[in-house]
Amino acid sequence: MRRRFYSHWLMSGVAVLSFITAESGHSAASRPAPTPQNASTTVATYARTYYSHSVASASPSPASSSVPITSVQASTPSPAPTVQLLISVPDQKLAVVVDGKVYKSYSISTSRYGEGDNWGSWRTPIGVLQIAGKIGARAPAGAVFWRRQVTGEVLPPNAPGRDPIVSRIIWLRGLEEGNKNAYKRCIYIHGTPQEVFLGRKASFGCIRMRSVDVIQLFDWVNIGTQVDIVEEPIGRAIKDLDKRTTFVARNEPLPAVTRNDSTRTAIASGPANGNRPTVSPLLKVGPPDPAVPSPRKTASN
Repeated sequence: MRRRFYSHWLMSGVAVLSFITAESGHSAASRPAPTPQNASTTVATYARTYYSHSVASASPSPASSSVPITSVQASTPSPAPTVQLLISVPDQKLAVVVDGKVYKSYSISTSRYGEGDNWGSWRTPIGVLQIAGKIGARAPAGAVFWRRQVTGEVLPPNAPGRDPIVSRIIWLRGLEEGNKNAYKRCIYIHGTPQEVFLGRKASFGCIRMRSVDVIQLFDWVNIGTQVDIVEEPIGRAIKDLDKRTTFVARNEPLPAVTRNDSTRTAIASGPANGNRPTVSPLLKVGPPDPAVPSPRKTASN
């Protein structure tokens, strides 16, 4: 009896095992063999399923982005503008010249005694000069200066009976033989309370301006800024400005010009042997020397 039971159990197990093997073989035969192409498709499907449920989406690549991409080029800084001052004696105007063009002009007064650079002449020097000093940056409009020092007094425009230097002082230095005394003669561009006389010759050698104008000009210029004082209208002088600037930048004397009714000798002829003086370089300019006394009047120029 027991032997029959074991024999029946063994036969049942063999039948079950044969069925499982047959089914496995049938399933394996029905599925195609894996290929690299099928494998890559499966991986791609898995990846799409995974990333679609991912919280953080992948950043778009430049190729897939719909925003057009423009190339960014390093911008080179533009050169600083060249600022020069041009003073016309016949026009009684001071022009601020930026890159060869007049940016703004002001009414001024040059010397009532004419043009020149001799000691004690009280005249306005002509030619190429430069700014050697700036004084009074924080002074109020109408502040009175005495020996280049603020006194504390403030005058309104056209104060009756008063004619001191006010507001700002821009000290000039001559670069030519014909204006070499300008610095020691204390030739300034400065403010004046006698604004009613601007537009005609009224000073004692300096260049006078309205207080509001000289304050504005003061902030536009620097030590070494070129100043041309000419005996011709501004329009005509602008055409020759580049030529004059080139000679000064090269530290060379300006060429002589035949004097007639509208022009003058650009630079003195010099000694009889033909050797002309050297023009001082533009950049070798220090602050004004406080020890230089004013050899002329004690009030204003």
